[in-house]
Amino acid sequence: MDTISAENLASARQLAGHLLDHGYRRLAFLGDPESSPDTATRWAGLAGVLTERGVRPRQPVPCGFSEESGQAVARRLLSAARSRPQALVCADDEIALGALLAAEELGLSVPGDVAITGWDDIMAARYARPGLTTVRQPMRELGGRAARALDERIVGDRVAARHDVLHTEVVIRASCGDH
Repeated sequence: MDTISAENLASARQLAGHLLDHGYRRLAFLGDPESSPDTATRWAGLAGVLTERGVRPRQPVPCGFSEESGQAVARRLLSAARSRPQALVCADDEIALGALLAAEELGLSVPGDVAITGWDDIMAARYARPGLTTVRQPMRELGGRAARALDERIVGDRVAARHDVLHTEVVIRASCGDH
């Protein structure tokens, strides 16, 4: 069977290092590693760097892949003033956009009171205020390669399985602080 995916582990590690370098120590991961191999790899990268750098990772906070779910989960986490995370690492940009709304609703400053990051670099991430730090995935290339692989299988041009992993890139914007 063919697989075409985006790299997640190295980017998650880079994103975690970036947040730790900013001084954030209480990070919460919004997403369910049990729901998706991509989310599981993102969580593994984040947790690995935290552990290596002497920060005990919190358990991931299950969250659906929607703005509404991100807003509800972030509202709950950010309402707990004593144990409020310093940074929310969201499994995708939809969750992160909901988290931005929750912070605004609670009168919290991003990144002054809480940093927020996403994953995917959807167009709205660029225009959110503050701009959302995220991981850019090559969505068009993923779709294009998947379509070509399917076409090759249908017409019989290729029999051997293809396993492509495409490069991702951490995109630093204002949602996690000055750079």
